[in-house]
Amino acid sequence: MNILRSFKEMMTYLTEAAGRMFVVSDDTYPSVGTQPFEGNPNKDPRWKH
Repeated sequence: MNILRSFKEMMTYLTEAAGRMFVVSDDTYPSVGTQPFEGNPNKDPRWKH
């Protein structure tokens, strides 16, 4: 019976992890600090990455 309980706990752990991966994000970041880039990239051909 210990094997069945361990298997059940493992499946619970995996399904909870999968649920956290595919749930809509509810992050509430502050409005100050690093912000995502919203500008236009440089089109100058001399600029090489």
